Amino acid sequence: MAPDVNLNRPFDPRLFLMDQELDRGVGLLMAGGRELLSAAETARKKAGLSKPEMQILISIRYEPGRTVSEMRDSVGMTVPTFARLIGALDTRGLIEREREERDGRRRTLVLSDAGITLTTPIAIVLRERLRLAFRAAGPDAVAGMRLALEALAK
Repeated sequence: MAPDVNLNRPFDPRLFLMDQELDRGVGLLMAGGRELLSAAETARKKAGLSKPEMQILISIRYEPGRTVSEMRDSVGMTVPTFARLIGALDTRGLIEREREERDGRRRTLVLSDAGITLTTPIAIVLRERLRLAFRAAGPDAVAGMRLALEALAK
């Protein structure tokens, strides 16, 4: 069983690579992700989207032009589930599948105008929550966080 991670104790910058601090970082990343999703919950319900539909649309909004298979891998869904959801979103006119220039058999995903309109209130909620956190952290911390998240996302 993993030891409890205390998210309330002060951070000691000299110890940031110790296992306890890395565990604390993972816990904070997970808590932050949950907070962002929780903040968007009301907007998601108002838009009439299921959680997986929102996950797909928000992923497309922030990473447009990824192929269908890249997006499916990114959101971690099975092929049948992803195909069903993409088909439903396409039928509702929220996404567009465009032919890839290099390989016409592959399709890339982008939001339609209706998809952008539907996801904008969710994006506004997410931006505002992140804005408050960034403001509390300050510009140096934001720059460091951005570097760390970009390295993590690679």
